[in-house]
Amino acid sequence: MIIERSQSIPGMWPYIMSMTKQNGLNTVQTYVFWNIHEQKRGTYDFSGRANLSQFLQDAANAGLFVNLRIGPYVCAEWDYGGLPVWLNNVPDIAFRSNNEAWKREMKRFVSDIVTYVDPFLAKNGGPIILAQIENEYDGDDMAYVDWCGSLVTNEFASTQIPWIMCNGHAANSTIETCNGCNCFDDGWLDQHRRDHPDQPMLYTENWGWFQPWGQALGIRTPQDLSYSAGEWFTGGGAYLSYYMWHGGNHYGRTGGSGLTTAYSDDVHLRADGTPNEPKYTHLGRLQHLVTELAQVILSQDSVRSPVPYWDGKQWAIGTQQFVYSYPSSVHFLINQAKEQLFVLFNNQNISMSLQSVQIYDYNQHLLWNSANVSNINSNNTVIVPVVTGPLDWQFFVEPSQTNLPKITALNPLEQLNLTNDETIYLRYRRNISLSRPSAHTIVQVQTRRANSLLFFLDGQFLGNFDNSEHAQGTITVDVPLNLSQFHPNQQYLFEILSVSLGIDNFNIGPGHFDYKGIVGNVSLDGQSLIGNETNVWEHQKGLFGEARQIYTEQGSKTVEWNPKWTTAVNKSVTWFQTRFDLNHLAREDLNANPVLLDAIGLNRGHAFVNGNDIDLYWLIEGSCQSSVPCCCLQGEIRCGQPSQRYYHVPSDWLMPKNNLLTIFEDLGASSPGSVSLVQRIVIT
Repeated sequence: MIIERSQSIPGMWPYIMSMTKQNGLNTVQTYVFWNIHEQKRGTYDFSGRANLSQFLQDAANAGLFVNLRIGPYVCAEWDYGGLPVWLNNVPDIAFRSNNEAWKREMKRFVSDIVTYVDPFLAKNGGPIILAQIENEYDGDDMAYVDWCGSLVTNEFASTQIPWIMCNGHAANSTIETCNGCNCFDDGWLDQHRRDHPDQPMLYTENWGWFQPWGQALGIRTPQDLSYSAGEWFTGGGAYLSYYMWHGGNHYGRTGGSGLTTAYSDDVHLRADGTPNEPKYTHLGRLQHLVTELAQVILSQDSVRSPVPYWDGKQWAIGTQQFVYSYPSSVHFLINQAKEQLFVLFNNQNISMSLQSVQIYDYNQHLLWNSANVSNINSNNTVIVPVVTGPLDWQFFVEPSQTNLPKITALNPLEQLNLTNDETIYLRYRRNISLSRPSAHTIVQVQTRRANSLLFFLDGQFLGNFDNSEHAQGTITVDVPLNLSQFHPNQQYLFEILSVSLGIDNFNIGPGHFDYKGIVGNVSLDGQSLIGNETNVWEHQKGLFGEARQIYTEQGSKTVEWNPKWTTAVNKSVTWFQTRFDLNHLAREDLNANPVLLDAIGLNRGHAFVNGNDIDLYWLIEGSCQSSVPCCCLQGEIRCGQPSQRYYHVPSDWLMPKNNLLTIFEDLGASSPGSVSLVQRIVIT
């Protein structure tokens, strides 16, 4: 299985790992996120969510093995695929290629990580039994692939563990592994057996998929996922990991472009840590069964035989119904057809659902059926309030003019170069004079996908542009603004607040740098806003409230809060703050019964609990697509509802009483009084 370490919090790790063992799994996969550990070059961080040694120790304590997927490019729908943005400014660098600057930085980081985890390697009694170099590399730079292999063979040979390269080119010294929806039906398993008869068959990512903003929740049925998993073990697969098993959350603005804070919520263990039934129990039964059968499966090859199916007139031999038999022990019966039918097995007429696996012992007793989840209760949780009464808010309006440092230039500058991804906000300012203000004045801006722009004139919010695509690239947008209340030939302060909605994680390679903010010209009513010596563009990194850390106990005291919070309804760039106690109804185990922020009444922004950033909330409507957004999904639910309404508050961040909740609302909250804290209670 996979737990992405930085998508959970240290206090959650022992609980998640105990659920892992309970569910019949024995190995945890985790990435090593370069931009978490080295946000500034040469300065490493292994604290908090970045505490890799604690994660590895917790895995060992739970009796779990570890596959350490170092990368250092990891994709993972993670901010910039795990790469720190300071790499953009390394001279002559080209990511993921036979480029000297890239190889120098990659080798240095991976070497430092290997040294750091040495006590946890299997040779030293630790849980790490596998490691990964690179990730899903399907480019054409084979010299780079060979170089990755040379690292494993030479510099890292002392680890004495196998190294993998998944779902793409694999160096000779590494094991090629599969990622996908079904690595049996697509022929990968048979092809791998032919190409690499000396290698085990490893399935590193059986996909559960993720959710972008503006889309409904995509669903992969437990029947389809278990069919894929059951087939894999049928064919002799030695290793299977789910992507994801625990859904995880992008705490602290770590998501890739355009992705919801709850990364993957339709997997075995929801993003908030509760079992997703019937998927959790149904796959758990398979996992426990495979553990019991492991010695049988791994000690011999199966015998594959076609089984007859009823074609409506007679028993016929087709190409999609088989039995894989492990002598004197177990039979795996497979129907690959996309229709329900009857098969004849050991003189028994057996009904099989479309694309399903049934497992029988040698006495013809059914042990497991991938298509049958009828005896599992799927209504296993309830949501109850855990804070008594409405929250008593106060507010503070983010000031337009501050003493924060500013950078000036004739033209607007790209965002990441100024912020180093230390904040998602960059404010652009310059004075303008309106020649003919109207109710439909067009501002044209060159910006990027997965970016939001908010427009102001003399501090008055005029409107916004949002792009929530899970993608990167430059776009030119025309945004209509109502300037009819302003006067011609008068100086005004024009401001654009850029909000990054995640740095794209995919296909990062030569020429694929991602950028944010304004990346070209800005024009107003057809007039280009190019600066001059007396009227330049100002750039302010981040927010005043961020700089003062007004979401913390100490920082909160440095500004004057207004208790008349109802006057701040629908006001953009406004901070709200309140305190709450967990009431007597709250269950004590906040990992098994998690606390959630119900964001109904808000619009978009960031939420902080006791100084910790939950990440982006957004009540954008999730629409259902005309076709499912991924090959693995069978449908969508919650159409027309928010893409995400509930936001997980980790147990580490909560106290029984006097919790500080701070909201930065960038678009304007419609009803802050509707916001509440609830608990998802698991019914046993």
